[in-house]
Amino acid sequence: MSDEQDSKKTDWILKGNRRAIALIVGTVLTVGSVIGVQAFASSDTYQHMQLASGYKSSWHGDSHKGFSEYSDAEIEDRIERIVKHVAIEIDATPEQQEKIVALVATTAKDLKPVHARTRAAGKEIHELLTAVTVDRAALEKLRAERLADAEKVSKDLIDTVANVADLLTLEQRKVLEERIQQFHNMRRRWHRG
Repeated sequence: MSDEQDSKKTDWILKGNRRAIALIVGTVLTVGSVIGVQAFASSDTYQHMQLASGYKSSWHGDSHKGFSEYSDAEIEDRIERIVKHVAIEIDATPEQQEKIVALVATTAKDLKPVHARTRAAGKEIHELLTAVTVDRAALEKLRAERLADAEKVSKDLIDTVANVADLLTLEQRKVLEERIQQFHNMRRRWHRG
């Protein structure tokens, strides 16, 4: 009988230890996950991603909308916030910031209708291709219009980037390049898993 009693005591202790270990491991994993998520959410990387993407959680009352759906004031506000954020990194003067915001905001506002047309083109192509007869002339016209839009976007963006670069010193451009490279390296690691 003493072997049976010892066995019952040992089983209870082993089961109790397993439960305790499982509880401890579960608690550590939960606490570690919460701390890890909070640490990432307060990290510079996450802040950069949110700022650049313009994403705000629907928990904050904002929904994610497309660029062409923003008002000119919203575009200017977002650009101003991004420029101020980057200005800290490159030690830009208030005058530089003001000029950069003006350049980028003007270009963004000019390209907003192009973005809207590009988004609408997908629907147009779908309608043309699912019609009773395929209107090749209309498809070609749409293709040519979107190519002209792409040319405009390309030219405007390069002009704006060159104008912004002219406003910055060589040292500021080097720091900016380093930050961009860091961001690209982080993105590569995220995509590799």
